[in-house]
Amino acid sequence: MPILIIFAAVIASVLIWLLRAHYTVKQLKEIDQDTKGLQRKAKSAFENIIGTPLQRVNDVRLAAVILMIQIVRTGSPITASEKTRILELMENPLEIQTISATFERAWRYTQERRPFSLVADPLLPLFREKLTGEERVQLVEMLTKVASAHSAPSELQREALVRLKRRLTAGKPELATSRTGSFG
Repeated sequence: MPILIIFAAVIASVLIWLLRAHYTVKQLKEIDQDTKGLQRKAKSAFENIIGTPLQRVNDVRLAAVILMIQIVRTGSPITASEKTRILELMENPLEIQTISATFERAWRYTQERRPFSLVADPLLPLFREKLTGEERVQLVEMLTKVASAHSAPSELQREALVRLKRRLTAGKPELATSRTGSFG
């Protein structure tokens, strides 16, 4: 009989503990849900001060390798032919001395199935600042070569490349008319 009482007490204490844990988790989820806006604002303020890791990249060749890797990781895992093409382009025309170390470093900036524009957009100011018009076209050509290394570029890759090319080659907008001109 005392064994049954002890057994019942243990079961009751386990049930009470489970209910309290469940209630605590439920409360934490509610608090987390209520503070989502504050979490976004805090993250945004932090990124405005420090910048994202991609915004802190200041080497154009590393940025180019990041984009080459991301263009193939956007749709599917990287294939051997795509990796080979990236390594070839790193050797010539990019002339990177530490190919494997640079590839590993660039790999850390990419993410599988992440939209290409989320990686390319933070790097655009660097490319605009440091690349000439001809070098920008070469960059888009390199990305196209990588995207077509395994098979024809997918629709997603083609759209990403067109968008990047348009944003890279876009100059400063000019006014069609002058405000100080003669009206008549």
